[in-house]
Amino acid sequence: MLDELNRETRLMTTFSALYGQAVAEQLGIGHTDMESLDFLNLFGPMTAGRLSELTGLSSGATTRLIDRLEGAGYVRRTRDPNDRRRVIIEPVAEKGPGVFRYFAPIGMRMSELWRRYEPEQIELIVDYLRRSNAIMAEENARIRREAETAAADASAAAG
Repeated sequence: MLDELNRETRLMTTFSALYGQAVAEQLGIGHTDMESLDFLNLFGPMTAGRLSELTGLSSGATTRLIDRLEGAGYVRRTRDPNDRRRVIIEPVAEKGPGVFRYFAPIGMRMSELWRRYEPEQIELIVDYLRRSNAIMAEENARIRREAETAAADASAAAG
C-alpha cells in the first residue's frame, strides 16, 4: 500500500505541475512566475525576501521574477507602511479573474471530491498534506542551496 501511496502522490504532483505549466503558458508567464503568484495569493502581500524563501530562488532571481510579474501587471511593489525602507510585493486584484478562471473548474471538482470524506478523514488528509508540503519546501531549499554551492565552487575553480 505504501508503494501505491508513493505512486499516487508522485502522479498528483506531476499532473499538478503540468497543469500549472499549461496555465502559465495561457497567461504568457513562466511556470515559476505563476507558482510565485500563487504564493502571493495564498499568503498575501510579502517582501521579496519572504518570496525568495518560499520559492528557494536567489535574491537576484527573485528580483527578476518580480520584475517580470510587475511588467505583466500581475503584482505591484508598495512601501511597507510600518517601515518605509521595505518593499512589499502584492498581487494585483484586477488580474485575479484572468488567473483564477483556469482554476475554478478544478477547484469545484476537488470540492466535490472532498465532500465524499468524513471530517476525521479530511483532518488526516490535511495533516498528510501539511507534512508533505513541509518536506517539499525543505527539499526545494536544499537542492537550490546545492546548486548555488556547485556554481560557486565552479566559479572559484575557474578563476
